[in-house]
Amino acid sequence: MNNLISVITPAEKNENYINIALDSLRRQTYTNFEVLILHSDIDSLKKVIDEIYINDDRYKFIQTPSEVNVGTVRNIGIDEANGEYIYFLDSDDYISENMLQLLSDNIGEFPMIRGRMKSTDFSSSSVIILPGTNKIKMFSNRRYNLIRNNSAINFLISKKTIENMNLRFSEEFKTYSDLTFMLPLLEEIEIVPYVYESIYFRRRRNDPINHPSLRQSSVYQLAHDLFGIYNKLRTDEISEEAQRFLDNMLLNFYRKRLVIEFKDESAIDQYFDGLVESINKIDPERLENKDLILKNDVKAIRSNKKDAFRKLSNFHHLLRDIKRGLASKKGRKEFLYKRVFKNMGFRDNLVVFESFQGKSYSDSPKYIYQYMLENRKDFKFVWVMNNDQKLPGKPETVKRFSLKYYYYLARAKYIVSNVRMPNSFIKREGQIFLQTWHGTPLKRLAGDMADVHMPGTNSARYKRNFNRETDKWDYLIAPNQYSSDIFRRAFWFNNTMLQTGYPRNDILTNHNEAETIKKLKRKVYLPTNKKVILYAPTWRDDEYYKVGKYRFDITLDLHRLKEKFGDEYIILLRMHYVVASNMDLTDLEGFAYDVSGYSDISELYLMSDILITDYSSVFFDYANLKRPILFYTYDIEKYQGQLRGFYIDMEKELPGPLLMTNDDVVDAIENIDEVSEKYKDRYETFHDRFCSWDDGRSSEKVVEAVFEK
Repeated sequence: MNNLISVITPAEKNENYINIALDSLRRQTYTNFEVLILHSDIDSLKKVIDEIYINDDRYKFIQTPSEVNVGTVRNIGIDEANGEYIYFLDSDDYISENMLQLLSDNIGEFPMIRGRMKSTDFSSSSVIILPGTNKIKMFSNRRYNLIRNNSAINFLISKKTIENMNLRFSEEFKTYSDLTFMLPLLEEIEIVPYVYESIYFRRRRNDPINHPSLRQSSVYQLAHDLFGIYNKLRTDEISEEAQRFLDNMLLNFYRKRLVIEFKDESAIDQYFDGLVESINKIDPERLENKDLILKNDVKAIRSNKKDAFRKLSNFHHLLRDIKRGLASKKGRKEFLYKRVFKNMGFRDNLVVFESFQGKSYSDSPKYIYQYMLENRKDFKFVWVMNNDQKLPGKPETVKRFSLKYYYYLARAKYIVSNVRMPNSFIKREGQIFLQTWHGTPLKRLAGDMADVHMPGTNSARYKRNFNRETDKWDYLIAPNQYSSDIFRRAFWFNNTMLQTGYPRNDILTNHNEAETIKKLKRKVYLPTNKKVILYAPTWRDDEYYKVGKYRFDITLDLHRLKEKFGDEYIILLRMHYVVASNMDLTDLEGFAYDVSGYSDISELYLMSDILITDYSSVFFDYANLKRPILFYTYDIEKYQGQLRGFYIDMEKELPGPLLMTNDDVVDAIENIDEVSEKYKDRYETFHDRFCSWDDGRSSEKVVEAVFEK
C-alpha cells in the first residue's frame, strides 16, 4: 500500500513536546503522509516549531477555535484530511520509525489496523526488529481490549469507513471523547489486525499539577465525563461485547477512583446522582464474579438511598482498614492512628518536632525548640528520634513509625518538620503544620523539575505526592526573597510564608566568636591548632542502592590533600543525610574526619575555615560567615543537563570558583587569599541577596508567628 496517510496531531498545551512528535514522523520509512497540526494560535506555535517542519509542505498548520475539547479538534482534523487513511498522534507522544510502514504493509483489505503501545518517561526510544519476528495478531471477540485505554490513537483507519459511518468524537466531554468514535467503529468491524512490532510511545505526563494530561484530569472531571459517555453509549442496541466493555469500565472506575474519593464521606454528595443513573444500566450478570463489598455497594447505589449508601461506604472503608491493619505490624499501628488516636482530642500545648525523618536533633526544628524551651515553658514537647539520645529539656522522644509516634502525631496541635512527612500522615482539622524546609534551593525543586530520576517513583507520581504533602503545610519558612518566590511556585504553596530567615542560622550570627569555636572543636576531639576544611557535597538523584538509600563516590583526592596541606589543615567530610555510603579513610587518620553523623551542620560551619561543596545548598548558609567557598563541580554538565538543573547561573553568581579537577582544588586552597580577593565583590552581592534576613532572631520571629501564647 502506498496510499496517502493523514496524521492528525492536536498540539494545544503540548508546545514543549511537539517537535519530538514531529521528528518521529520525519524519520518514518513510509513517506507518503501529511501531518495536520491543529492549534488555536498558529503564529505562537510556529515560534517553537523547528523550521524544517514549517518549510515542509507535508506539515500543515490548521487554526482551531480556542478553549474547545480535543474531540472538536480531531473532528476538524478529519474534515481537513486529504488521505485515504487517518492516523491519530498526540503531540506529546512519538512513534517508532517503522510505524506507518508496518501498519500500511499489513492492513490489506481491512478497514483498520492497530499497533502496540508502550508507556515511557523518555523523549526517545529505539526499536529493533529481528528477521522473522514481525508478528500479526487478529482481534475478534476480544477486539474491545484494544480500547481499554479509551483511546483512538495508534489505529490506522480508512477514511472512507469513517465517512460512511459518520463517525465523530464527542465535542461535549473533555475526557473519554474517543469512545463515541471507537465503540461504533468496533461494532461495525469485527476483525482488527494488530501489529506487535509497530510501537507507539505514549509519554507519561510529568506534571500532573500544572500541566496534566487528559488522563490526569481531576476525578470529578473524569467521573462527570464517564457518566455522560456511558449513558450515551450504553443502550440495548449495542452488542453484548460492547455492553460488557462499558459495564466493566464503569465498575473499574468506581472501584479504583471513586471508592478512594469516598473515604471522605462528604464527597459522596457530588457523585451520587450520576452514579445512580449509570449503575442502574449495568447488567446484573456483570457482578457475578465480583467481591461481596462491590456487590453491596452497587445494590445500595441502585436503591437511590444516599444516607444508606453513605453508612455502607463508611463501614466498607472500616473493613478495608481492618484488613490492611491485620496484614502487618505497621498496618496495625496505622489502623490505630487513623481509627482511634485521630478521634481523641487535641493537646493544645503539645508540639512534635522532627528533623530529617528522625535521624538527628538538628536544623531549624532544633533552634525553634531551644528558643521555646527558654521562652515558652507552658508547652510540652515530643522529639522524633530514631536513636536514643539525651536532649536538653528532657522532652519525650519517640521512634519514627512506633506506636507512640502515631499517638503523638494524632494528638499534637503543632507539628514541626524540615522534610516531607510519611504518606500515612493525615493532617487533622485544626492541627498546625510548620514546615521549616532545609535549605535555599540551588537545584530545581518539585514542581519546577522537568523530569524526576529517583528510585521507586516517576515524575508524575513524585509531583502528585509532593503536592498532597504541601497542601498540609500551614506555615513555610523562607530564608530570603529568592527562596520565597521559588517555594510559592515549586511547592504550589498558598498558605503563610514566614519571611524570617532560617532559625538554624541564628547560631552563625550570635555565636561566631573564637571561644565558641574552640569549645565546639574540643567537643568532637578536633585539633585546635589547625585550620579546618569542610567538604559537604550533595547527593545524585541517579546514584542509589535502593529507595531512600543513595551512594556517593568521593572523587576528591584526600591522600593528595593530606600530603600537601596536612601540616596546616584537617578536613571534615559531611555527606548528605540520604547518603548511605561508608567512607574508607585508611591512612588518613588525623587528617580526614567523617562527620556525617554529626547532627548540627551549623556548628560544623562555625568550626570551618573553608567550605568545599558542589550543588548542595549548604553554601547559602555558610555565606553568613563570609569565609571562602570552593565549588568542586566535576560533573556539572551531567547534573545541570540531565538531573535537576539550577535556578542561578553558577558561573556568574556563585561567591567562589568552579573547580573541575583535583589540581584545581589544590591550587585554590594553596592560594586561598588570592581566591577570596578575586571573588570579594561577588561575595558581597551574594551575601546581600541571600543572607540579609538572617539577623540572629529568626527562631524568635517564627515562634511569635506560629505558636499561640
